[in-house]
Amino acid sequence: SIGYGLGVGLAAAFGYAMRHTILAFKLPWQLLLFSGAGVSLICTVVALFSIVKVIRLEPAIVFKS
Repeated sequence: SIGYGLGVGLAAAFGYAMRHTILAFKLPWQLLLFSGAGVSLICTVVALFSIVKVIRLEPAIVFKS
């Protein structure tokens, strides 16, 4: 969430600074909402893959020297 916030903030600041040039763009709230939901979904799925991998791990293998 910190990375998403920094990215959105920097993109908004860049868009505001370039508002009178050809590089101007719109950043509607729908785009922010759906991109935030996409980032959250990706992070959740990847975290679940990692958790499943750890749960399937045999404890004896971890403590084997």
